[in-house]
Amino acid sequence: MTALFPLDDNGHPIPVLGFDYRGTRKVTVTSVSTRIPEPIPADVEIVTLIATGPCRFEVGDESVTADPQTSPFLYPGVYLDVPLRRGERWIAFVSEGDPCEAYVIGRV
Repeated sequence: MTALFPLDDNGHPIPVLGFDYRGTRKVTVTSVSTRIPEPIPADVEIVTLIATGPCRFEVGDESVTADPQTSPFLYPGVYLDVPLRRGERWIAFVSEGDPCEAYVIGRV
């Protein structure tokens, strides 16, 4: 049985990724940069990020930190797909104001 992908506005198929069977990582985000506690598995090439409040994030190695002024902004309630390059197995977050929660969802 073949799977039919949904089509974009130009009629091109949109590949759909599943969710990582190892689950979603939840991080409490404060005014101090915080990394996820464990690296993202090597077979995960894309992650989806979402947060409950405004925050910033950075993707990198085990020393990555998020900068409250220059890191990419993650708008609350909006899912953002981020590709992982070689060596990028960690994500750090820092809040834009009040503490919030961020979720890292591996896609496979």
